[in-house]
Amino acid sequence: MPEKPNGTWSALSTASNIGLTMVATVAVGLFLGRWVDHYLGTSPWFTVAGIVLGMLAGLWSTYKKIVKS
Repeated sequence: MPEKPNGTWSALSTASNIGLTMVATVAVGLFLGRWVDHYLGTSPWFTVAGIVLGMLAGLWSTYKKIVKS
């Protein structure tokens, strides 16, 4: 039977996972927004929209993870 993880390590793992998810989703939004802005010549509008959508995606993912726990 597998052992249950220590509470401190489990909390650290969850916090790290949330942090990495937020950084990754914002980074993807940023780079996609910059790419679209470069392609269409609409700087900075899609970059800003990508960052905002990345933040929302990260928050949604965090919310789902917290509710699941």
